[in-house]
Amino acid sequence: MILRILNIALLLIVLSFFYQKANTGNFYNWDAVAYTMAVQLDEGKSADEAHSYTYKTLKDEVEPGLFQTLCCTGKYRQDQFDNAENLKSMMPMYALKPGYIALIRAVKLFTGLNEYQSMKYISIFSTLIMTLLFFITFFFRKNVLQFLWLPLVFFSQFLLLARLMTPDAVTALIFLISVILLLKNKLHLSYLLMALTLTFRPDMIVVAGLAGLLPLLDKEFRMPILYSILFLSIYFLISTSISHNGWWSHFYTSLISTQSNLDSFNPSFNLNKYAEILLGNIVWILTDMNYITWFSSTILMIVLCSNFIIAKNKFWINLICLILCAAIIIKFLIFPKVDARVYLSIYVSAIYVFSLNFLEESDIFETDKIKQ
Repeated sequence: MILRILNIALLLIVLSFFYQKANTGNFYNWDAVAYTMAVQLDEGKSADEAHSYTYKTLKDEVEPGLFQTLCCTGKYRQDQFDNAENLKSMMPMYALKPGYIALIRAVKLFTGLNEYQSMKYISIFSTLIMTLLFFITFFFRKNVLQFLWLPLVFFSQFLLLARLMTPDAVTALIFLISVILLLKNKLHLSYLLMALTLTFRPDMIVVAGLAGLLPLLDKEFRMPILYSILFLSIYFLISTSISHNGWWSHFYTSLISTQSNLDSFNPSFNLNKYAEILLGNIVWILTDMNYITWFSSTILMIVLCSNFIIAKNKFWINLICLILCAAIIIKFLIFPKVDARVYLSIYVSAIYVFSLNFLEESDIFETDKIKQ
């Protein structure tokens, strides 16, 4: 009983810590500017009206030094600040997440908050809910295992997620719920939630597509075909509806040379340049302590889960974990950003699933329907 009370006290402390740190030290990154512009355009504003509102609201939100950093540090940001059409040309990279845009609008409507504040609280409360899910999973376990949630939420970089004004935290929450349902063999509900994550981050199609193949283990073909069609339909519907410039254009401006206007930007694919960026960023990750944690832990989980699967030890949870980790690596190969933020939507769930290896067989969600 004493350990249970202590555990609850720790939960309250951690929730308060995350809320306080994120609420007072939230990260006004430049992406928040672009998402605000996207919401304004989605509400029917003209480019000039949306541009004016975006920067005026930002100026009211942050201190002068931070405003100057976000609006005018470097040629790219200055060009976006000076010209509404430049910022509008970036919108396909942000309007590509209609679920997030719609959620921001809904929070605005029901709370009266502006876009920046809405993004802040979406991330904070998404992270707090994930913390509760981790806590509930381990609370009724024996002895020190009930405290395992505590290092996991920090190792999963929940504080970073809570502070970001991006769709990463809410995407991680929705995907975590879908994975918990997958562990319980609630496949249809799980896949429908995975489909929803595509509207927050379309690159979630990588992990959704891989997870959607799991019924093949039971020689069930209709479900993988059905959900593959659903995932691909959502992905292409989003891409075509906002006239996205394409993968290589996005890759080029994000990782090779930042462009101030994307309206007519359509570079030819260059395999040598792709290989150069990929290999260079792998070296960067391996030599920088700020980035090596997510990468090395993902590789480690792949190795351990593979061994557990071969030994048929907690087969179902390790197969799911292996798929999640493989999806992270595939995402990196497609779009090799070094920042852990890009992968946390999947990484959080991978850490959660892998941690179930520490529990007794009777304590986990393992199904007997999937053949081993």
